[in-house]
Amino acid sequence: MNNLNSAQKQAVEHVSGALLIVAGAGTGKTTVITQKIAYLIEQKFATPEQILALTFTDKAAGEMQERVDKLVSLGYTEIQISTFHAFCQRLLENHALDIGLPNQFKMLAETDAWMLVRKNLHKFNLDYYRPLGNPAKHIHELLKHFSKCKDELITPEEYLEHAQSARLNKDEAEVGEKDRVEEVANAYHTYNQLLLEKNALDFGDLIFYTIKLLRERPNILKILQEKYRYVLVDEFQDVNWAQYQLVQMIAEKGGQLTVVGDDDQSIYAFRGASVSNIMRFKEDYPAATEIVLTENFRSNQEILDQAYESIQNNNPDRLEVKLKLNKKLVAKNDSVKQKNTVAHIHADTLDNEAKQVVEEIARLKSINADVVWDDFAILVRANTHADPFIARLETAKIPYEFMASAGLYRQPIILDCINFLKLVDNYHESTAIFRLLNAPFWKFSENDLQIITSHAKKKTVSYYEALKYADTLGISSDGQKIATKLSELIAAGMQNARNEKTSVVLYKFLTDSGYMEYLTREENAGNRAVIRQIYQLKQFFDYVQNLETLNPDSAHVAGFLEYFQMVIESGEKGELYQPKDTPDSVNIMTVHAAKGLEFKYVFVVNLVEDRFPSRNRGEAIEIPLDLIKEQLPEGDSHFQEERRLFYVAATRAKERLYFTSAGDYGGARAKKISRFLDEIGYKVIPPNKSVEKITDKIQPCIQSQKESFGKFVYELPSAFSFSQIRAYDTCPYQYKLANILHLPTKGSASFSFGQTIHGTLQEFYTRVQQLNSIQQDSLFDAPTKKSLGLKKSGTKVPTLDEMLAIYEQKWITDWYKDKIQREKYFEEGKKLLKTFYKNNETNWAIPARLEGWFNIKINGHSVRGRIDRIDQLPDGTLEIVDYKTGKSKEKLESDDKDQLLLYQIATTELAEYNTLGKVQKLTFYYLNDDARLTFLGTDKEIAKIQDKISTVIDKILARDFVPTPSEYTCKHCDFYDICEFRI
Repeated sequence: MNNLNSAQKQAVEHVSGALLIVAGAGTGKTTVITQKIAYLIEQKFATPEQILALTFTDKAAGEMQERVDKLVSLGYTEIQISTFHAFCQRLLENHALDIGLPNQFKMLAETDAWMLVRKNLHKFNLDYYRPLGNPAKHIHELLKHFSKCKDELITPEEYLEHAQSARLNKDEAEVGEKDRVEEVANAYHTYNQLLLEKNALDFGDLIFYTIKLLRERPNILKILQEKYRYVLVDEFQDVNWAQYQLVQMIAEKGGQLTVVGDDDQSIYAFRGASVSNIMRFKEDYPAATEIVLTENFRSNQEILDQAYESIQNNNPDRLEVKLKLNKKLVAKNDSVKQKNTVAHIHADTLDNEAKQVVEEIARLKSINADVVWDDFAILVRANTHADPFIARLETAKIPYEFMASAGLYRQPIILDCINFLKLVDNYHESTAIFRLLNAPFWKFSENDLQIITSHAKKKTVSYYEALKYADTLGISSDGQKIATKLSELIAAGMQNARNEKTSVVLYKFLTDSGYMEYLTREENAGNRAVIRQIYQLKQFFDYVQNLETLNPDSAHVAGFLEYFQMVIESGEKGELYQPKDTPDSVNIMTVHAAKGLEFKYVFVVNLVEDRFPSRNRGEAIEIPLDLIKEQLPEGDSHFQEERRLFYVAATRAKERLYFTSAGDYGGARAKKISRFLDEIGYKVIPPNKSVEKITDKIQPCIQSQKESFGKFVYELPSAFSFSQIRAYDTCPYQYKLANILHLPTKGSASFSFGQTIHGTLQEFYTRVQQLNSIQQDSLFDAPTKKSLGLKKSGTKVPTLDEMLAIYEQKWITDWYKDKIQREKYFEEGKKLLKTFYKNNETNWAIPARLEGWFNIKINGHSVRGRIDRIDQLPDGTLEIVDYKTGKSKEKLESDDKDQLLLYQIATTELAEYNTLGKVQKLTFYYLNDDARLTFLGTDKEIAKIQDKISTVIDKILARDFVPTPSEYTCKHCDFYDICEFRI
């Protein structure tokens, strides 16, 4: 609190009534909202469970959670810091049945929705929006329109009614337009019916149906209103109509509502955001307090003044005018108090514009010893505008990072994976063979490759056939070994694909080929490019495994490739992971991607009409005005949005800001400079006069080989689990591979079996709770002691047959050696569950909590986990139960107890568990032997595990990942096959 200025402190300490925080660029908005959450908890205005904080991206929610964890000294079972969509998804998973929806619905991403419509296009009565030559042409635009309708809470029935009402008007001149509107209305209805038939929801449905739930089931709304005493919304300028309605409903009955935003930074209209909602906040909450943050800690005053002068042109559609506020930012960073810090570079051609930008970057770097490449950013309006600047940086050998390059699916390592899968499905894919022979870990010589391809062409055979006869073609001995190895890998892949999922087939290829070992070896040498590839591989595995879970029909290789081909056809490129730490390099990105970031030197390029601002293309399919619920701006909404984007771009700069433009971009006419430059007094001046010019013959800043290798600052977890602690204690390098690099790991029969049994018992006991009417007293909390006590006698449970049916549903088929082992485990599982059922038949427990979540602090570190089961004993005390499917032990050693001791600490420390009772037993339930080992931690054991956890976390934060191999550790390590340190 001592580090906050007076306005920030006032915002944090405001705890009564609605609050609007108008936070200008660089004024510490995230600091304020996280400090406010911590203040509410520490000053006991609310428990963590009584606070709801909503934002727009998983990244923003994660960063907010991380900051709060650092500020708050208390532990908690739950704090709702999430995106709007994640919050609503969880709500619907609990209560969708209350409005006739399936609670086990499948979530469809944009590409999944595209494929659903594509496969069912015959069900849509389309004429206008189904051209004969390309029937799928307008699917994306239709889906975008449907999403906007849901943002506006327009039901299919409303849309159809509007269309039919328009049909009654007999004006022949408008018949074609009415036909089009009616076609769209019917398509919207068909699409929603299709989703319901498939038990699926899209992202727009999450908020749409949540509001329907809260309107039609006021008892559920009441639970939410009573639970959340404080509701906070970050980036409020980006909310759409539906999101705003949701916030108002939850905060309506006494919930203290705080919204934080800046109308001048509302730049997401293309994804449904509406600046009008922040504009009307004071109308809806006339008594709300207004606090304006104007002290900027990022930029110098000249930059702020020019940005402010520009944004004034959006008046009167700004809060500053509407609410008569002063939003002029004041620079507070003494280190950036300079003059002549904004310049305009105007060149004759686009190529020269790019050339002068790169020259200026090189000049600034050469005259400032403390400047690094990461201090520079080139901001483009669209990704396609980056190419000339990339070309010039490459010519000058200046390292750069293009933050929206080709997408995940076009990255080299992902192409290698996809091409191997193509060979498994069809080994005659010669282009795939060519791709894999060029994979970096083989080091297959160019000469050998030429011999293989020439032979295949001469004999008109596939490259695969040529590989089989490689030893007769005169290639090198190393080449023969590689050719043989690749042939064997393809054959093994085809064999594995008969029974295994795509992720298993792919993992075996990566390990058996030596690809994974190559990655770990290069990572250990500090190869930054390979480190990036490891992150990309993790992303791709997550994608494949998620698809296997959500779409079992696409789990096998042929099904995956068919699905993936439609993904590519839909235009999706795959979201590319962008680590926080990158090799020292110039940053190239769109202005949208730069929001929230800052750089010493910023170049806002291509500032000409039709580029920035972009041409107004409007919505391909407009929502009829009669159906729009939000307020529309008085001025030109397109240019207002573009001007806000210009404002965001300018305020990314800390020390120097460059506007650049050119006269010739390849068209027939010369380009006019952007209206945004003209508005703040910039005119076209002779080229090269706006900044100090260095020699045309710029010396290439050649990046040495050493610069491609070196220390890479890894992102460390902000919170830790018991499994992480144990993994590090076993071997720090193993921990790094699994939890820092997130390398994919192979499974095992015992792991798959254990997960199956855990999932079965989890679902079984969930049904036990439901059968005995154990309702959660609030939406996400555990049942109270009273509600449990009422049901101790005459407990209702599912039948044994129902339990076995759950078992078959939860059965995981992966990672068994063969069909015989899989069937043996399956039968063992049925036998185990029958024994479990029989032994509990006269003494069923109704769990007080299943999968109980916690976050506690141990010496200032956040430690999180989930407890399998907590039972309430007859005397009112608690028993913590953890299932084990391995062999039981006669006696527990000290290290064996660690996991349950951590659970004892959590349940003792957190108030929510204390209300249920005091922990009396810690039990490992060995299901194979139907044996229980029970104990209770002593004060000495508790202190010991706390010290152990604290010591391990300190080492992780110190990035101490030195391997500690041993014969036993290595034998049981997931990375044995690829680790160069193994014994």
